[in-house]
Amino acid sequence: MEQRRSIGQLAGAMADPNQPAVVVDRVTETFRLFHERPSGLKERLYRMRRASYTDFNALEDVSFTIEHGESVAVIGPNGSGKSTLLKLLARILPPDEGTVRTNGRVASLLELGAGFHGDLTGRENIRLNGAILGLSGTEIAERFDEIVEFAGVEHLLDTAVRTYSSGLEVRLGFAVAVTVDPDILLVDEVLAVGDAEFQERSLDRMRTFRDAGKTFVLVSHDLDAVREMCDRAIVLDRGRALFDGPVSEGVELYKQRVVSSAAPRVDRRRGPRQVAIDDVRLLDSDGELATEVARSSPLVLRVRLRALTEVEVCSVGVVVSRGDGTHLYELHTTWQGVGVGPLRPWQEAVVEVRFTAHLLAGHYAIACSVTDASGRETWAVVAEAARFAVQPAPGGAGLVDLSASAVVADGPVRRTGDGKAGPIPLPRLQRRQARG
Repeated sequence: MEQRRSIGQLAGAMADPNQPAVVVDRVTETFRLFHERPSGLKERLYRMRRASYTDFNALEDVSFTIEHGESVAVIGPNGSGKSTLLKLLARILPPDEGTVRTNGRVASLLELGAGFHGDLTGRENIRLNGAILGLSGTEIAERFDEIVEFAGVEHLLDTAVRTYSSGLEVRLGFAVAVTVDPDILLVDEVLAVGDAEFQERSLDRMRTFRDAGKTFVLVSHDLDAVREMCDRAIVLDRGRALFDGPVSEGVELYKQRVVSSAAPRVDRRRGPRQVAIDDVRLLDSDGELATEVARSSPLVLRVRLRALTEVEVCSVGVVVSRGDGTHLYELHTTWQGVGVGPLRPWQEAVVEVRFTAHLLAGHYAIACSVTDASGRETWAVVAEAARFAVQPAPGGAGLVDLSASAVVADGPVRRTGDGKAGPIPLPRLQRRQARG
């Protein structure tokens, strides 16, 4: 008869270095959002029906693999599914669809007081958490003093945890999680409640953990910490993985999406006088509507306008801006010696502006206007005529695509990959070489 293993033994399973540390394969997690839940049995019987609800996909068709020794940041706006993803990795939640596999002992710090019993003392909770994370009684005893010293709760060790402040609770939970020496450490945005001294000590411990070749998954809105601690980023938005690659590119994409969604919206059309803009379309090289393109893609902005009165000549203007409103490029047809007209009342004209999007990952907006030939009088404006996103590209980060390439002009050179990945930080490269 097969012996049933305890939760602690399962959590303490030995890692197989020949297999990935984490595999998430086509995972979907769905929650029910109840519109109206009957408050009691009488109300439920009176209505004789179940409460109505809507299914909400917190995660939708998410897939990725994390190798041993990688430090990965999961970033995205609030409600994008980051914490849900960590709960799946920690086996707190089962996936509704797909599979989640972890290889090795997993320690997690996801929520304030997670795994603590408020009526137990700090001493008792250390033993309880250690057992949950797979430590034997002897191992807990050996590491007990280290945990207490790191958490700094010696004076409250025999006091019920429910009397601790939120900061002390996190200190104790983090101290237990990092002291059990896990193969995979999952950390949600919980260290923000700690004081500056404890945050610095925690970051030092995580750096040591990372440089020792352990796997590290961090959810945080602190982009400076993400850049420092991680070499890879997964960007989530509305439950979907938008990007998986070098941390610098992932952070830039996240910043672009945040400022784009937060940018104030303005009226799309303002009082046309002599000319009206009837339609504006951004097209790719195949003539299809362009919403997401690769870097340096050729694009066409097609503007269809209509004269409301007799027009001798007019100019079409185009302004390309970043999601936060930063002005990137401006063009007026008359600057290039091209005027539209003469036009009779209700006569239409179509103007095509062709350009190449030498841009890197981000969200961009195009404004369109029609002015007189001098540009002093505006007759029609579409403030957000088109919006498009540029897909993340390997090998570079920033705003503008400079099509850069690197060579070793003098000295030895060694191929480090297929050129599709971003730079590998030195500690991670050394760990990979050590593993052969």
